[in-house]
Amino acid sequence: MAILQSVLQKFSRKAHSVDVDQGAKSLSRKITNYAPLFELQEQRQLIEVISQRTGETYQSMILAVDLNREQLELDELFPQPADFIYQPGDKFTVKHHHQGLVLSFTCTLNSIVMSLSSPIYTLQLPEQVNYQQRRQFTRLTLSKQQPLSVRLQSPRRTPWYATANNISAGGMRLVIGGNVLDQLQHNTYLPECEFRFNHDFQIRCQARVKGFRFLRRPYRHTELSIEFKDMGPQQRGQLEQLIESFSSTVEAA
Repeated sequence: MAILQSVLQKFSRKAHSVDVDQGAKSLSRKITNYAPLFELQEQRQLIEVISQRTGETYQSMILAVDLNREQLELDELFPQPADFIYQPGDKFTVKHHHQGLVLSFTCTLNSIVMSLSSPIYTLQLPEQVNYQQRRQFTRLTLSKQQPLSVRLQSPRRTPWYATANNISAGGMRLVIGGNVLDQLQHNTYLPECEFRFNHDFQIRCQARVKGFRFLRRPYRHTELSIEFKDMGPQQRGQLEQLIESFSSTVEAA
């Protein structure tokens, strides 16, 4: 009986040691994975927080990274949003730019709690966090002297006429007169996007909404970021070449 108890005790100690080692390795992997968030928290860096539902952009800071609960705590948003505009289940995109790289991930709001009269936003941690190259394609800023007119088909199948602020082979940022937020959500499908670049090169494709916001100054308008969809690789390559050529001309000037 004594021998059996001794064997059981040794086995128990060994199993406990294995569990501790596995737990330590798992914790180490999590710390490494979320290291950029810990660094932003320690340095009290401002981050960009974008609501996918309203398109509003805010600034905040990371208060805590809870690995056990897999949660991220953010300080109050600035500018302060209207009361009760956001609810658990809303999705936010968090961004931070550093040395030409961008940290970007989307997560779900779990709760909003008040602490010393200030709200704390608790979000679900994403699976992966890392900095990446800011853009895959060259982006060309367009001047007001040479506006690029774009015709879109809205989600309600009515025409929208817009002006492009910038363009890349992946998408563009547009300005539409008036307030069209009631028709927009993150990843809203636009059946048609049509424009003519460099006079002779015509593009007609579909698009997805990736960001938006309504501004009252200098006039009432909606800014819209879209991603080109169903554009063939040959046409996308030609557009990229034209944009790079224009960018080189602008830099040389």
